[in-house]
Amino acid sequence: MYIFIINPIAGNGKAKRIFSQIKETKQYHKINKKVFVTKYNGHAEEIAKKIVDFPSIKVLIVISGDGTLHEVINGMKEKRHLPIAFIPGGSGNDFARGNQIMKNPLHIFQSIIEDENASPYWIGTFHFNGTKRHFVNSIGIGFDAEVAKCANESVMKKWLNTIGLGRLIYLFALIKTLFRFKLFDVELGLDGKRYHYKKCLMVLAGNHQYIGGGLKILPDATIQEKYFSVLIIHGVSKRKILALFATVLWGGHTKFPGVSILKAEELNIKQIKLNRPIYYQVDGETAIFKACTITKEDKPIQIMGTKYQVKSAND
Repeated sequence: MYIFIINPIAGNGKAKRIFSQIKETKQYHKINKKVFVTKYNGHAEEIAKKIVDFPSIKVLIVISGDGTLHEVINGMKEKRHLPIAFIPGGSGNDFARGNQIMKNPLHIFQSIIEDENASPYWIGTFHFNGTKRHFVNSIGIGFDAEVAKCANESVMKKWLNTIGLGRLIYLFALIKTLFRFKLFDVELGLDGKRYHYKKCLMVLAGNHQYIGGGLKILPDATIQEKYFSVLIIHGVSKRKILALFATVLWGGHTKFPGVSILKAEELNIKQIKLNRPIYYQVDGETAIFKACTITKEDKPIQIMGTKYQVKSAND
């Protein structure tokens, strides 16, 4: 059985339109299937919790943005054997970009039906206040989270999605956030070693290269089982930040002073010194930050429709 989970409002209706196209194909009418449509935030996680024990599931097809995929992964719990096929229908679609998933949704669907091979993908895990959650793309504290929050709340997001320019919302949000963001001091633990950074802009851990609708923020990140890449931007004046982010599209920001990229099996974000709340983002969804520990899951999920090559942790 093929299980579909569709977020009809993702990408201002883009995911819904994609599903309508898929329903017109011959392959769709030939397969045994069940369709679930999300109705509110968190609904995809509830659906995933209920369906993972269904008998004879062949593949779980998610048509949505990255936020809905995040919910599905967290709802699956430890059911890592169940193949997932992601057809991107959101604004940023960084998961599809980082996993080299084809752009044409009908081609993706055709490949899912015709090719049952799946590739391993090691998701990240973060622990805070006794709670364990997963992320598929990245978790970031500071500037990127404030940009994501600004983009999610912007009235322009829906309009830009309507005219096919949804990625521009992240550029507008970046510029707006730049003028009001306050730098912070942070204490980090990376694989048992302590680091102190002052005047920090952001700390980000990611499973692949991209955030914010195509920004190549972690250019050396590879999909493998052991390490995730960690970016720290610190000691950079605000007037240089815009110049720095102008080079992120091709990964040129790594040459700026104050940009550190490390590898870690475990990252502890221990303390942030700031006299106001600071936000973190997980797969583009934001909340007020709390101290946390970030690791990679030992057992991978299985992703269909990708073209990436799994790297050795030593590469």
